[in-house]
Amino acid sequence: MSAKLPVLVGIDGSRDGLVALIWAASYATLQHAPLHVLHVMDEYLHKPSVTPLWPDDGSQVLEEARDELERLGFTDASLEVRHGHPANVLLELAEEAQALVVGRRGLGGFAELVLGSTSQVCTALSTDIPLIVVPDTWDPACPPHGRIVVGVDGSAEGQEALRFGFQLAAATNAELHGVHAIEVRESNQDPWIDPNDCSPQAVGRVRLRQPWADEADELLAQTLDGWAAKYPEVPVRQRGVTDHPVLVLAHESKSADLIVVGGVGRTAFSDLRLGPVARGLLHHSTCPVAVVHAG
Repeated sequence: MSAKLPVLVGIDGSRDGLVALIWAASYATLQHAPLHVLHVMDEYLHKPSVTPLWPDDGSQVLEEARDELERLGFTDASLEVRHGHPANVLLELAEEAQALVVGRRGLGGFAELVLGSTSQVCTALSTDIPLIVVPDTWDPACPPHGRIVVGVDGSAEGQEALRFGFQLAAATNAELHGVHAIEVRESNQDPWIDPNDCSPQAVGRVRLRQPWADEADELLAQTLDGWAAKYPEVPVRQRGVTDHPVLVLAHESKSADLIVVGGVGRTAFSDLRLGPVARGLLHHSTCPVAVVHAG
């Protein structure tokens, strides 16, 4: 067994849990790390009123996970069943992991919130390790796009997100796209401006956008240049867009392997650490989303 901290993945017998397992195994392979596969039997949902003829002890879910790992050729994995609240158990074990991976929606205790309790609660209360939420819209059989998108806002959380994004881009030979998005509340502002459109109408729209565009370009350059120097092998692109950040990043997710965003820094007032952009992306992204908190 590797001495590295494991990648922790929560499964529950759903398709989301299966694709989360596949993503986690791929990431663990890149990190040369073991995989810790956990199925949590929700203590509130596994209290039948009568004794079942065949008690559900979680073994079938683990057996399906073993079969999938065998198909993938991944051998450095430990699998276990625990009882309790899924999010609480995952977060407890995440303290001894290097990353936590969950599906976006699931069965049983994974569905008590609008999105699926485990993904939202883990993201909101995550420890200082990356939390990756994998939607069932992600198809592991499709070839990769070779593109990792990082939401850039100049914050400390954004810096940690960039660190994670550049490291993964270097490991997967992918391009890194830094995206900065902001809503410009001009009634005649077109949020999707074609830079090659030289019509009078387009020139007018560009003129309205220009002061913000210069500021966005400067923020992106200042934020990305230092990381690009540390990872010269990673191709870097940048894009400033006038639109809601969730809409922009959800659009980017259609042709990305991963969207990376910062969380919300821990404060003395609350442990809730799920920012509005991360929360929106968990609903709308078609590719996996990594939420990275600053220490």
